[in-house]
Amino acid sequence: MKAGVRAVHRKVLLEALAEELPADTIRYGSKLASIDTKTTPDGSTTVLIHLQDGTTITTKVLIGCDGVHSMVAKWLGLSDPVESGRWAVRGLSTFSTGHGMAYSVEQFLNPVTRAGMAAISDQEVYWFFTSKYSTTGREEKFKTDPAEIQRAILDHFAKDFPAQYKKVVERSDPASLSWAPLLFRYPHHVLLNNLTKHNITVAGDAMHPMTPDLGQGGCAALEDAVVLSRHIGLSYIKNGRRIESKDVAGALMEYAKERRWRAAGLILGSYLSGWVQGSGSNWLMKLLRTVFYMFVFKWIFSLVNYDCGKLPTTATANTTSSEDAGRTKKD
Repeated sequence: MKAGVRAVHRKVLLEALAEELPADTIRYGSKLASIDTKTTPDGSTTVLIHLQDGTTITTKVLIGCDGVHSMVAKWLGLSDPVESGRWAVRGLSTFSTGHGMAYSVEQFLNPVTRAGMAAISDQEVYWFFTSKYSTTGREEKFKTDPAEIQRAILDHFAKDFPAQYKKVVERSDPASLSWAPLLFRYPHHVLLNNLTKHNITVAGDAMHPMTPDLGQGGCAALEDAVVLSRHIGLSYIKNGRRIESKDVAGALMEYAKERRWRAAGLILGSYLSGWVQGSGSNWLMKLLRTVFYMFVFKWIFSLVNYDCGKLPTTATANTTSSEDAGRTKKD
């Protein structure tokens, strides 16, 4: 990757983003119960967000960033994510005197499992482990027993992995461990179904849940934020620094149009990358793996190096308005 690896603690990232917002912007502990829309006399749409505590919030725009099991995505009619046949464990290890590791991502592969680790500070190391489901059903215990996850990885799943990786797993706090099935949304559902309706849309995992094999889930969410901000920002500037509901609906349509193929490609590329690396070692899979790396991997890797563009300025908004006016005159 041209920019190199950038690992950051999720908590640090969220705090940095939150600090840029005005005070009292974030409302914590708000669980969504339902969504309604109301058409105003001027023909624009107002969104009513009903929370589980009985509160109703009225807004001009609703952007669902509510994760894999998004209620906003369900309201739009997007299909539920499906299981990939694999599961993942994530953990965080702390070395109080320092770990001495380089700031890079190390990965370890075999025909069934995939693991890796990356330093995120001088004392902390993030690690992960993925595998296909076993025939014994052992993974059921992982849902409720973090200590069992740690034991299973050290004693069974990663017993032949490098000592450094096992040391990192051993030093992890069981409370930091999380186990989950790897889910994704079918790419054609992203291509063919509604990503926006009225003044409502989705972003991040709510739009494009994908397996983690390309490391692009969080990156794609940040891309969504830039593209969405660009289209809403252009509308905001064009309308005299006001959010006009009628115009925002069109901005969201442009956002969905721009993100649809990109998101579907990332979902497909991530799934194929994980599937081909963890589907056994018989002769057929070896052949498919060879073909994959010869012809498909180059396209998949190209997905990682992507420029989603810049945020709008008054100058870019004026240029866009002039171009639109020119097209209107020609038409």
